[in-house]
Amino acid sequence: MSARFLLRSLRLRHSSFLLALLAVTVGATVAATMLDLKADLRQKMSRELRRYGPNLLVTPAPGSDPPTLEEARVRAIPALVSSEAPGAAVSPLLLAAGRISRETDARTGTEAVMAGVDFEALSRLNPSWRIEGSWPRPGEPGCVVGASLAALLGIRPGDRASLSVAASPPESLPVSGVLSTGESEDDQVLAPLGFLQERSGLAGRVSLAALSLDGGPAAALRAAAAIERALPGVSARPLWQVAAAQGALLGKIDRLMLFLTLVVLLLCGLCVMTTLLSIVLEREGEIGLMRSIGAGDGEILVMFLGEVSLLGILGGIAGLGLGAAAARLVGSRLFGAAIEARAGVIPIVLAVSLLLCWSAVLLPLRRALAVQPAAALRGE
Repeated sequence: MSARFLLRSLRLRHSSFLLALLAVTVGATVAATMLDLKADLRQKMSRELRRYGPNLLVTPAPGSDPPTLEEARVRAIPALVSSEAPGAAVSPLLLAAGRISRETDARTGTEAVMAGVDFEALSRLNPSWRIEGSWPRPGEPGCVVGASLAALLGIRPGDRASLSVAASPPESLPVSGVLSTGESEDDQVLAPLGFLQERSGLAGRVSLAALSLDGGPAAALRAAAAIERALPGVSARPLWQVAAAQGALLGKIDRLMLFLTLVVLLLCGLCVMTTLLSIVLEREGEIGLMRSIGAGDGEILVMFLGEVSLLGILGGIAGLGLGAAAARLVGSRLFGAAIEARAGVIPIVLAVSLLLCWSAVLLPLRRALAVQPAAALRGE
């Protein structure tokens, strides 16, 4: 009997049912979109936040002898931290004191910090750095001069600079670019790592390494601990200003998504409850007739729960499809890569839809169970 009343109710009041279904679908769509985004958004945002620069610094431990690191061990660090921070990138650096001058005017030279770098890795870790000219190509001789130093010496891209390190004789290198960072690099000379290792007598050694990791401060801490365990004599410390900025932004995004989802679900629940309450008021005569022929609270309860359960399942299924499409659209617009729907989202969205409907039906159900047969049949 409950099944017959359920089908008859849906057939006679399909407009109200569709209105409630629309509200549930909206709530399920928002929930599915946020869950699909949360699965990929943190990773994609972390990649975007790499524009801030490295967030972990690896140096020799205090008191190390020699006070440098082995380049081969440094380049193996991304593999060491792959479980804590997949996709880590490393840039080794060797620092030395030297002198730079324009090749055409050696008398205007000045002391400067020389940084031996892997230009490809350095540019990948610091995509926000501005360079006039270009980075030297792999395997080609060339150097990059900081903007402040270049202004002091009158060096421009395409000029040649004379570099000398320690007791080595000066060597002329083409200036590929002039670098502007707003930091200490503006007063440095960036030269090929192998060039500086050879001139300073530190073949295969580096002074430090900068790493860029996904995941914010927590991932940086885990990676630092893993590096220090695997490499004795090495000190790893997060660059808190960068790592904390990443973590704070990711945390704010998570809280914003949760707040938006809760607000939409609350509004959708109120809409569903109002619609169901109006349906109960319309059906008081029907409920009174059911009671007069012997229907108890159980049959009425089953009928209404059956209706709202069907409402929740249909709305959840529709929301899953619309949420997947919305997540793909957001991913393609923000990151240029679609965010795929996750199978793990399906039971969560269906559960949210059912809980939304079951919560919304409590007040209408209380009204329905309070209907008295005689009063309802008299139209009171």
